[in-house]
Amino acid sequence: MRCVPARDFTVSKAMAWRSAIADDPPYQRASGVWTLAKRQLFIDSLLNGYDVPKIYLHDLRGKHPTRVYAVVDGKQRLSTIWEYLADGFGLAENFRIEEANLPDLPDGVLHPRAGQRFSQLDPAWQRVLRSTYLAVVLIQNATPADIEDLFSRLNNGEPLNAAERRNALGGDVMKLAREVAGHPLFVERTRFSNARYGYLDAATRIVVIEWGAEADPRTVPDLRASALDAFIREHRTIPAARRRRLLGRVHAQLDRMCQVFMAEDPLLGSQAAPPFYYLLVRRIPSGASPAGGLELRDFLERFQADRRAQVQRGDEGQDPVLREFTELLRGGAYEPGNLARRLDLLVTRLRAAVPTIAVASDDATGGRGRHARLDSVS
Repeated sequence: MRCVPARDFTVSKAMAWRSAIADDPPYQRASGVWTLAKRQLFIDSLLNGYDVPKIYLHDLRGKHPTRVYAVVDGKQRLSTIWEYLADGFGLAENFRIEEANLPDLPDGVLHPRAGQRFSQLDPAWQRVLRSTYLAVVLIQNATPADIEDLFSRLNNGEPLNAAERRNALGGDVMKLAREVAGHPLFVERTRFSNARYGYLDAATRIVVIEWGAEADPRTVPDLRASALDAFIREHRTIPAARRRRLLGRVHAQLDRMCQVFMAEDPLLGSQAAPPFYYLLVRRIPSGASPAGGLELRDFLERFQADRRAQVQRGDEGQDPVLREFTELLRGGAYEPGNLARRLDLLVTRLRAAVPTIAVASDDATGGRGRHARLDSVS
């Protein structure tokens, strides 16, 4: 990998090449959208000639049919430039050009004022902004591992988490997972943060669950981190028809889950919750006792409340099912044998507590192999 300063990258060039710059490559770390005040401050800095942080671009020249660069770091800065030059917002109410920062302009030029959009600036100042040089670094001959290392360095040594590393791997599995992560179940129903790809982490596991169920509906796959990484590398390319079929099956199950869980549901408070409840909903036949009733959610809420209360009281001998469920959870939320056994315990309790909800029978849920097997109806 080589990092080469781009000596001729102006605001005008960033605007002219907008369509050739990929601003959301798969390896980019997730980030929030800047507030209006932050965008205004950035344009203020450009107009006043202040130093601004570097923008890092992956050099794709000769390697991509339509894109020249991909943004590695600096997406919000470029987006702000593009938006301001398209008249997307005006300068801040307290904006001013410091006298020491005035460029050499002809007499009579009107200096920028608070509230002005780009088209309202004096033409001379439009040219000043367009000709402003940006501190751009081009990353050449970079591998995914190089990008990961650079991310770590740009973020003060903060390493990529597991979800960010998987996202950087790219491939069709991650494309599917990103589509799944945009489903209303994640956007509206979960209560955990999407910072650093929280939704993507859970969505990737759901894709793996449905992939296995397509071949054998009784499969509870290994959802541990190492298994997910291996799965993504093994299935970098998936036929388009299979991708569509898989995505349709996943969305159908997530739609059913949306009938069970409420907005910002406490039951979906961790990244491990959606995959686990996804497995549960798959066990409920779609044509009988629909999962959308309040009965299922009420049962799940009572089960978790009773389990937490027992943990707090320390009454280990009071309810062996709750005790075993908690011990299994502590042993690993994604270990296939533990996951299958917890699902078995929950289903058994569900049948006894709410007999009106039909749940598929199970045969061997306690195995400890790479895959535990369940009977499931989709």
